Amino acid sequence: MQTETVENPPNIVFLVIDSWREETFNAENTPNLWNFAQNGTIYQEHLSTGNATRAGVFGFFYGIPSTYWHSAIDNKTSPVFIDRMQELDYQLGIFASARLTSPEFDQTVFLKVPDLRKESTGDTAVARDQNITEEWLDWFEQKDDSKPSFSFLFYDAPHGYAFPEDYDHRYEPMLSEVNYLKLNNNTDPMPLMNRYKTSVHFIDSLAKQVLNALSASGEMENTIVVITGDHGEELNDNKQNYWGHNGNFSNPQVHVPFAIIGKGVPKNTNGWNNRFTSHQDVVPTLMQNYLGVKNPVQDYSMGVNLLGKPIDRDWLLVSSYSKYAVVTHKDIMEVGSVGQFSYVDKKYKPLKDQPDYELLQQALEQISRFSK
Repeated sequence: MQTETVENPPNIVFLVIDSWREETFNAENTPNLWNFAQNGTIYQEHLSTGNATRAGVFGFFYGIPSTYWHSAIDNKTSPVFIDRMQELDYQLGIFASARLTSPEFDQTVFLKVPDLRKESTGDTAVARDQNITEEWLDWFEQKDDSKPSFSFLFYDAPHGYAFPEDYDHRYEPMLSEVNYLKLNNNTDPMPLMNRYKTSVHFIDSLAKQVLNALSASGEMENTIVVITGDHGEELNDNKQNYWGHNGNFSNPQVHVPFAIIGKGVPKNTNGWNNRFTSHQDVVPTLMQNYLGVKNPVQDYSMGVNLLGKPIDRDWLLVSSYSKYAVVTHKDIMEVGSVGQFSYVDKKYKPLKDQPDYELLQQALEQISRFSK
């Protein structure tokens, strides 16, 4: 990497929620996160790099398609983003509710993080989410203010539609439990959606403690906060009997909330409305604007600089554990592990027209660019 001296590296905070539906990022369902984000830029057409945790988090930290997952883990390749922060002597605080061993983020994303915190205390997602909030607050208070810091909070409760039994902000009517075996095309999604919204609201109440600590610290002038989800969550939105995630690449499963707040970030004035942005854009944005990296973005990422001139992109590449897809504003080309191919509209209904194979050729170039 070609780098230059960074005089005052900013603190960086990633606040990520598992299985976060884009339309629940609002003043009602997530009031604290939403109000905080008004001080920065909200990107409205943001896609995760995948429809499952492994794919979404990988692309978020590596800035490349998650089709490279197996190469990264086999070759023990750390993200250049983490490497660069370590060169700048960042303090790294990794606080994930779910274990970092499944998927194997301890062997990929956080491979070089010393004394990695791999799991949280608690028998439930609720307890573990509360645990990471408490431990982050302690870490934040005790960190060395003479050095820059990076922290990652990864909440899990919406993945299981979970919240405390005594949580008083509930959306009704609500399912008492989630049983995917009982869900079908005739199921009314509203009671499940209400349970989901309650879980998201609970996480927002935990995030409030983090945001309050950041605001009270006096460090926000030199801090960057990224708020997003690892992937979405479908509740049979397209009436194709898809529930959850890792099932297809429609918007409910890959369109996620995304906001950047902090040093040098304009207040919702940067012109990205209705333009695609991606998890792959996070790394080059931070590397170019804050971490002193001078390389062309193409040297290390497939993303673009979100604080630069808005760019129109016809498509984005997203993937799952065994598939990938070229997603445009109008259609989806999905390719399976052994080359099986489908062409559908955004509601996942088959299309009879021929797809634009030039886009698929461009996707194949992205998938192979960093292979040697």
